[in-house]
Amino acid sequence: MTGIEHALILLLLLTGLSVVARRLPWPAPISYVVGAGLIGLWPAFPRIELDPGFFFLCFVPPLLFSDGWLMPLRDFLSAKRPILTLATGLVVLTTVAVGLVAWSLVPGLPLAMAFALGAVVSPTDAVAVSAITQRLKVPARLTAVLNGESLMNDATGLVAFKFALTAVALGTFSVRAAAMEFVVLAAGGLSLGLAISWVIGQLRDVLQRIHGPDVMLETTISLMTPFAAYLAAGALGLSNILAVVAAGLYAGWRDPLRMDAATRQVTWTVWSVVLFWLNGLAFVLLGLQLPTILATVSATYTVSQLALFTGAVSGVAIVARLLWFYPGGYVPFLLLNRGANAEPCPPRAWLLVGGWAGMRGTITLAAALSIPVTLGDGTPFPGRDIVIFLSAGVIVVTLLLQGTTLEWLICRLGVRPDDTQVREDRLARIAAVEAGLQHLRTQIARDPADDERGALRAIIREYELRLSELTADGDARKTSSRSLAAERSHRLRALAAERAALDDLWRRNAITDETHRPLQHLLDYEESLLNGKSIPGA
Repeated sequence: MTGIEHALILLLLLTGLSVVARRLPWPAPISYVVGAGLIGLWPAFPRIELDPGFFFLCFVPPLLFSDGWLMPLRDFLSAKRPILTLATGLVVLTTVAVGLVAWSLVPGLPLAMAFALGAVVSPTDAVAVSAITQRLKVPARLTAVLNGESLMNDATGLVAFKFALTAVALGTFSVRAAAMEFVVLAAGGLSLGLAISWVIGQLRDVLQRIHGPDVMLETTISLMTPFAAYLAAGALGLSNILAVVAAGLYAGWRDPLRMDAATRQVTWTVWSVVLFWLNGLAFVLLGLQLPTILATVSATYTVSQLALFTGAVSGVAIVARLLWFYPGGYVPFLLLNRGANAEPCPPRAWLLVGGWAGMRGTITLAAALSIPVTLGDGTPFPGRDIVIFLSAGVIVVTLLLQGTTLEWLICRLGVRPDDTQVREDRLARIAAVEAGLQHLRTQIARDPADDERGALRAIIREYELRLSELTADGDARKTSSRSLAAERSHRLRALAAERAALDDLWRRNAITDETHRPLQHLLDYEESLLNGKSIPGA
């Protein structure tokens, strides 16, 4: 079978397992791994050989780029101190603690490979954490720290992982030399990533001025940007991981301002599909490799040993994070946070939630599966299978233990959202409506024709009503909100009736696809506006 056929089989398998996972009470990645593992035992299922280098190239750059792209730059800069301490200190602590425990417990595991295991399990999973924090609306500051930490510890953890693999391959390692090399590679990678993203942004501006907005071209360029940053940094011997992160941060700052509405919506939709594929396929591929990995590690270690190794490594990773957050989270505020601009110390509940939000996911898995199969001389890469097995074990333990209890902990500790987002939302809506209203009033003051004047007056009345609803206080705003909710419900029912009539005409061949499709798209767009969502191509 060809690579394309394998890719199609994997996507079909991911689709089927996603349908099943929606009905099961645990996180979807667990279903992907178990389901794919069971299917991998079927002798008739095609054997899919995994190229570690190709896997890393396909998965890691877009995942890191999307994390940077989705990270609000303002929130990142406002919480840079806790984010950077988590991305450096916590990653180092986890790498060293997990590495030493794994090295002392697992017979025959080289020390450098044990540190590679510690580095690979140090990054947390942004998708798993944000799925819970967004649903429960935790405070904006805590959300910014957790999202920013997930972005940066992905980068630092993967850089440490690369250093550890190099030490395994070369057989030597110097902490001082590695630290100096890291500074050079990191600075160069960050600078190059920003430069490449800036150049691509300028190119997109030029193309837009020459040819006008091109949704498909813009979306394609956006998808290719992380690979451009990754490959360019690799060719120059710089940190390709940090180059991708920097490119994503710049693109996330630029794109909302320079893209037109249709391009933003299509790009967002395409990226959502790509990330769904990548996050799911990583676990599906692990499941398919699992029978072989289990057979290899079972030939060397007993079941009780494997359970002990997995429990010990997972426990150290969880405890190290809890210790760093609480009580370690108070240390910077006690030692460094002085003077007039001192920040308030975070509540204890925030630190406990942050410490428990340590689920591991796709980045950990992608890095583990990217470990080369052999060394340069053709001998098997030492400890590869046990490191992949233990990495998968940490993912499963943290998703089942922390992923299923984090929501309960947030509710139990009474962590509630502050009013930051509500205030900013109201401010933005009022400013937007006032700007639109000012433009309309300017237009009507120019004495347009009677029919145009009537249309302008109707739109002005609608804007004035929206402004009065936004600026109302207390009970008036609550009454207005109930009125708007009722109006929205009636409008949605009316749209459903319109769509049913339109679909009936199409089913009876009274109208063609060319008539049905644009009108259906228009109704979808109106529904998306009422629901506060976007649709592709709108």
